[in-house]
Amino acid sequence: MNAVDWPAVTAGAYAGVLGFLVSTTIGIDGTGSILVFGLAWVTVAVALGSRSGVWVGAGRRRLLAVPIVAPLVPTVATTILEDVGRADIALSTQFSLLGLVALGLVVWILGTRVYAEGAAGDSRACWVATCDRRRRRRLHAATLLFGVGSVGAFVGTLYGLPSSFLTAGVVAVVILQIHVRRSRVYEACERGLRYQESGTVTTRFLPWDRFDGLRETEDAVVLERQWWLDERMAGDEVPASARAELAASVRDASSERRR
Repeated sequence: MNAVDWPAVTAGAYAGVLGFLVSTTIGIDGTGSILVFGLAWVTVAVALGSRSGVWVGAGRRRLLAVPIVAPLVPTVATTILEDVGRADIALSTQFSLLGLVALGLVVWILGTRVYAEGAAGDSRACWVATCDRRRRRRLHAATLLFGVGSVGAFVGTLYGLPSSFLTAGVVAVVILQIHVRRSRVYEACERGLRYQESGTVTTRFLPWDRFDGLRETEDAVVLERQWWLDERMAGDEVPASARAELAASVRDASSERRR
């Protein structure tokens, strides 16, 4: 029996919920909206089944986060409007939007894993490292900022501020505190850097051409990125063989870009 293609099934469920939301918005209720949900689910799941190239292509184009980001904005907006009493949003709409965000997160996790496995190539070096002191200080500063914001949001709720701001602040503090304590399992692969945070199921992959260079400081190994935060890891936890592999891979990718 063939294994279940969970990324395709989850993407189908996402399409089904989206179809249900659209159908109820335009006035299709009851059996009709349920049929739209089922039809969209099956169609998308069958279309994406056993097609890992779709996920690899989406990952290369940085499109895998779209299923989370797209419904997140209206979800936050409707939550705030509901809290302040400016709108009366139907429960079916609220649950559909929350379902899209949750399913979008699962699609991103599973799709990114397929992308990492399909695009990385052979593993050449593997090691475990935590973040360096500078990155740890940044995370602590962000935690302090959101903590102060949460206190302000709590005071604000006493004067009519929507409670969603307090919830968001507390969630951000918890996530940052968990993140600062986690190590990562890194793999220098044929076509990029693959890593997974301890205690999570997410696998990330960054092609070598997304890095501008490699530098070493007193306590860190830093993979520099032009348009995003650098990838920083504690220097004493990166073996010499891994450093050599990182340097060669980034150098080769830079040479390819100049041609």
